[in-house]
Order: sequence, then structure tokens, then C-alpha cells
Amino acid sequence: MRKSLDEIFEKVESISKDISVKAIEDAISDIKDKFSSNVFYLVVLGQFKRGKSTFTNYILGIDMLPTGVVPLTSVITKVQYSIDVWAKVLYEDGRIDNIDIKELDLYCTEKNNPKNVKKVKEIHIGYPFEFVSNDVVIIDTPGIGSVYKHNTDVAYGYINKADAVIFLLSVDPPISELEKEFLSQISENVNKIFFVLNKIDYVSEIELDEIIKFNENIIKEITKNDNITIYPISAKLALEGKISKDDEAIEKSRAKKLEADLQNFLMTEKEKILFESYAKNIDRIISMCQTFIESSIKLKQVPLEHLESNIRAFEDFIRKVEKNKSEIYLLFQGDMKNILQNFDEKAEKYKQFISIRVSEKTKEYYNRIHNLSRINQKRELEKYLERTIVEEFENIRQSIEKDIENQYSAALSNYLLRLNAVIDEIKAVANELFGIDLEYFKGRDGITSESKFTYKIGYDVDALEIDPVIFTYFLPKKIAEKFILKRILDRVYVDVDRNIGRIRYDLLRRIEESFSEFEKDMNLKLQSMFETVKKLLAKTKADYELDKDSFEKEKVLHQDLLKNINELKSELDDTLKNYNC
Repeated sequence: MRKSLDEIFEKVESISKDISVKAIEDAISDIKDKFSSNVFYLVVLGQFKRGKSTFTNYILGIDMLPTGVVPLTSVITKVQYSIDVWAKVLYEDGRIDNIDIKELDLYCTEKNNPKNVKKVKEIHIGYPFEFVSNDVVIIDTPGIGSVYKHNTDVAYGYINKADAVIFLLSVDPPISELEKEFLSQISENVNKIFFVLNKIDYVSEIELDEIIKFNENIIKEITKNDNITIYPISAKLALEGKISKDDEAIEKSRAKKLEADLQNFLMTEKEKILFESYAKNIDRIISMCQTFIESSIKLKQVPLEHLESNIRAFEDFIRKVEKNKSEIYLLFQGDMKNILQNFDEKAEKYKQFISIRVSEKTKEYYNRIHNLSRINQKRELEKYLERTIVEEFENIRQSIEKDIENQYSAALSNYLLRLNAVIDEIKAVANELFGIDLEYFKGRDGITSESKFTYKIGYDVDALEIDPVIFTYFLPKKIAEKFILKRILDRVYVDVDRNIGRIRYDLLRRIEESFSEFEKDMNLKLQSMFETVKKLLAKTKADYELDKDSFEKEKVLHQDLLKNINELKSELDDTLKNYNC
């Protein structure tokens, strides 16, 4: 069976060279890289902060991959069985560096490799883990939905390459809208998905049962599959238990059933899944070739005058699309104004809340230091005020940013719905006028720009300005103390108001930069769609300018290619029928 598929793939590759389309060539290259070594890709996917790296560490039985409370993994990390321990960094330009296993965080975390500035393509690790056989590669991916756009892009890009997926959810919170969309894409492309609910040690048994049932119903609806198993575990406890050989911790983690089922699957079904994945990828390439050739043949059958008329009609339509895009953008701008207006309405409450808490804490602290000298009182109060304002802001800033991000994501979703409707229309018009079946994308994004927020607290004192505390030495002690405390307390509201304004500015800048990046990406992809149509049309017009014999030869060549592709399609179907028998 494998030999039959290899022969079909070689024929498809040969046909693709006659077509010479980059998208098809890239897809063929990916398949060759993946299936020539006959390895099985077990890919860990999910939203950020679900505990994917901790889970992967538990599978490996060692605390190897960096973990934390902020979005960490920024690149793909592949772990394969090896007697020796080693790690390699593969760069986008083709370079490879051998690194110490302890240096992983320098390359695969947002802290040390923000937005993948080091241009790391992948990290490969060799380790003698006992969990699975040596032809299985475990792949840890970046989490979707964090403020880092490239993480989401990398995770989505690995769906087609997965043979089986461990889809990690957690109890905090249950499945989100972003995860539903992600799972929908995964279920369309991957046959085997293990659903793992992590962090069960955060909730009670009653709450856990409720969360499992809630997620189960949603997953069944998305995957159109009623035979769903959710494995509730604590990856943290399971990892700790494995490292310390603590059977009680492993038992408490409830990871044993998942481990047993996963090992059983890899021993009994892995080859079947790998075979089906290879066949599915070959079928995808055949379909890509078929679509391109059919479009080319249809265009060659259209009279030149009619073709030119349709080209003009398509150009008129694209101009309308640009106008429609501008109108959609104006609606989005209105949504952005509403977000800032909502923030401004809540800002007064934030200011009052923080100002009261900081003032009360400052008064309480002053009672502990009033025996110090007046200058030292002032200095200590200023340091305490700065510390306390930062602490109080940090307590609510994450909540403020999350609220803004949710509003922005909702507004962007509405924008995308409208824009995707436009893209659907482009596809329909291209099909109607030219018989071209365009492949297109659906945009996904959140706030992608990083925060540059810094706190600013205290007066800007000129070098020649005399500190007013000096004058308190001419006043009685009690009056002086009241003066010093009042002067500090008078600053509280000013500093709180100033930093609320700085947060607002930072969020506004991030939203504008994020949307600018998103819109640029969207426009490039739309432009790519238009260019695909234009190139195909230009080639067809050029063929019309050939002499009659040459033009007929071109038509015959494409018809022969289509015949060959259809034969390969039948051959693949027959091979799979025999396999299933």
C-alpha cells in the first residue's frame, strides 16, 4: 500500500512540474519532508496559558520545556527519541546551532525571543523518554489567542502537519469562542484528537463535572461526533509525581487513563493514521492540480472578445470591492470610538477606587514613620506612594486590558464577518466570470502590538527648585507633619489620573498598531487573490496571441494533464478501497 501511494505521489509531483505553481510546489515539498522519514507527529495544540508546555514535560517525564504564567512558547519545539540528550536551533535562513538543553528559554520564549526576533524556525530536541516509540515526534506549539499574532499563525500552520492532536483545554475558563474556531479547523483536518481538560486541581468535583459536560456538548457540536472522551487531568501534579516518583501525586492527577489510552493508540493505530494522513495529503495535492488545470482549460474555451469583456467586468467589480472595504473600515472605526468611550466612562471609577485605597494606605504608613526627620518622612512617603500606586494599578491593569482586548476582539470579529462576506463574493464572481475556483483565507487576530506602558509618578522638579519641606522646619512639629502628609496626599489623585491617561494612550496605540498590522496582512492576501486571477488571465490572453497550432497544442497539453490527474485520483481511490477492505 505504501509503495502504491509512493508511486502515485511521484506521478503527482511530475505533473506539478508541468503546471509550475508555487503553492503546489511548496505543498509537495512539505509532504516529502514529512513522509520520507515515516515519523508520526503527535501535536499539542490549544489556547495560550492552558498548560501545553507543562503537559509536554509530563509526557516526557522531565521538567525540560520552559513554563510560566505569561505567553511563553514562540516557536515550534519538536522532541524525538534519542539515547543521547541534545538540542538544535533551526533558523529561517537555514542555519543550525547546537545548544545546551538548559538554554532552550533563550530561543523559544517571548521573554528572550520576543516576536521571534532571532528568526528561529524550529527547535529540535533529542531525549531518551520512555513514553512512546522512537518514530513518534512530540510537538509543542505556541498558544493561540495571546497578544502575539505570530504565535497564533504558527499554531494554525501546524494543523495540516499533525497526524494526531492533543487538544488542551483547562477549567479556567471552559472552552472559549477562539478555541471553538480553532477546534473547527483541527477537526476538519485531523482524524484523531485527544481532548484533555487540564488544571482540575483548581476546582471541586461538582464544578469539574459541570465543566466536563459543558465542554463535551460544545465539542460534539463542533466535531459532529457524539463519541467524545474528555480526559480531566492536572499536568502539574502528574509532572511532579513523575519526577519525584510520587504515586499518590500521579493518582491525584488522574493522568493514568490518558497515558494508557495514548500509549495503546500509538501501539495499535499509529500506522493506520499515518497511512491515511499520507493519502489525504496526496489527495489534497491532486485537488490543487485539478482546480488549476480545469480553470486554465475553461479560460481557453472562452472567445477572446468575451474574455476581455469579463476581465473589464472583474476590474469594475474590484473597484466596488475597494469602496465596500472603505465603508466597512469606517464602521470599524466607529466601534473603536465606542471602546475608548467605554474606557473613559469606567476611568472615573478606576481613579476614585485607586485614589481612596492609596490615600488610606499612605495615611496608615505615615503613622509608622512620623518619628523620622521631616526630610526622611517626605522621602519615605514618596517611595511608598510610588510603590503603592504601582501595586494598585497592577491589581486592575490586567483586568482593564483584558476588557479592552475582549471588546477589540468582538469588534474585529464583526469586521471579519463583513470582510469575509466580501471575500466570498470575490470568489463567486471569479467563478462566474472565469470558472476560477479561488482558495482563500479567513482572518483571525487579536491585539498583536506589545505594551510600551510605563508608570510616571511624582512631580518633575527643576534642578534649581527649593524643596518646600525645608520651610516646615520653621513650623511646629504637628503642623509640619500635616503639611508633609497633605502634600503627599494631594499628589495621589494627580498621579492616578496621569497613569490612567497613560494606560489609555498605550491601549489606543496598541489597538491602532495591531489593526494596522492586521489590515496590511489582509490587504496583502486580498492582493494575492487578485494577482492569482490576473496572472491566469494574462497567461490565457498570451496563449491567444500564439499561432493557431501552438494554441491548440497548449489546450491539448492541459487536457492531457487533466486526464492524467483524474486517472491518479481514481488510482488513489482504488488504493484506499483496497486498503479499507
